[in-house]
Amino acid sequence: MTADDAPPTVHDDRLTAEDLLASPRGRSLVFGLALEQVESFPRTGDEEAPGVEAVVRNLRCLCPVAPTWSAVKEAMSDVVDAAVYWQPPDDDDWGTAEIGAVREILRPFAEKLVSTGLLDAWSKPLDPDDQWALAWDDKELNEVNGRHSELPAVFNCSLVPVDTVAGRPTIALADLFPPLDRDGTRLPWGLDEWLADVLTTETAYRHDFAKNPYEEVSGEWWSTPPIGLWSSTGTWPDGTPIGVELVEDDLGLERARACRLKLRPDARIAEISRPEDWAELCRRYPLDVTAQRRYVWFETTGRKGRWVIPDWSRVAEEFDGVHVGMAGYLLTAGAVIDVTEGRLGEESENIPTAGNTDDRTASVMAGWHPDATFWLNDVIDAVTEVVEWHYDGDADRWVRG
Repeated sequence: MTADDAPPTVHDDRLTAEDLLASPRGRSLVFGLALEQVESFPRTGDEEAPGVEAVVRNLRCLCPVAPTWSAVKEAMSDVVDAAVYWQPPDDDDWGTAEIGAVREILRPFAEKLVSTGLLDAWSKPLDPDDQWALAWDDKELNEVNGRHSELPAVFNCSLVPVDTVAGRPTIALADLFPPLDRDGTRLPWGLDEWLADVLTTETAYRHDFAKNPYEEVSGEWWSTPPIGLWSSTGTWPDGTPIGVELVEDDLGLERARACRLKLRPDARIAEISRPEDWAELCRRYPLDVTAQRRYVWFETTGRKGRWVIPDWSRVAEEFDGVHVGMAGYLLTAGAVIDVTEGRLGEESENIPTAGNTDDRTASVMAGWHPDATFWLNDVIDAVTEVVEWHYDGDADRWVRG
């Protein structure tokens, strides 16, 4: 996590085999690629796919083969599709396994994957010249799940004036949103409203727990900034926006409008490259959500204790955008992120503690898509390019148009 007025944190950016094996999403990626080799074993007649014990036995005997780029992309898509934060993981989800034996079985496959160099670029920071906001063209799904409708597609590209210097359409932000009042367009940042809602919800849950300390009530599961902020994604080497292929909880979205953003050059970016970066945001700007996340995150992690998320209204005082890169997602998403020993932030007798598994403060990065950036402040100058994308079921890929 870096600011423009401080030297960036320097990591050995390239992912290692140990990095992948230490994280739930990393293990899932390695296991998915290893399973492809097991499933490639020839079977005769009506022979069923191998069970878990047979998979383990076969993995021990296999000599790992270097995966192709397309296989890695498909396996990563499967990892994101399987990401859930509101229920217990599947029994056969190796991404959640912590025992040493599982890691050792997967280690040769992780080492082979890393040796290909296919993941080297996944550790790069945000590219300000390659940021695309996505508008999902599916009214029914947007009504069911408003988390996907960050950018309404309300303009007609044929009517947009062309920048004669760059030769590309220049679209003002006002073209993207209908006026909300007589004064013209207002952008729906909503950080203060979001904070008020989180605090109100937390208070209500605490009152419920005070009445019944063992009540199991599920609340919101995500830890993203509020709906209504702009978000963006980069592109794969072939130009496809990463955000159309790798979407948590996508509900079958099939059409998108990608809008290329022009950012202010002085935009301050917080990079989430590793769990420690997320933990640092939580330590500096803690927002206690123990009561409302207590049961839902216990379901997915098996932990009961004090939970915090970053207070995005305060993060916005230091950073304009928060970027979770591909490596940051693999290493951080879905893991119990240790923030600090003991309590952090306010002291309150109303914070539920019954049945706690430990006395630490932790967090979960949930609901983020790989290579996603949320923009907390007004640093987007314009949209300079618009591309329509749709999912081609026959080709099993996203294509332009």
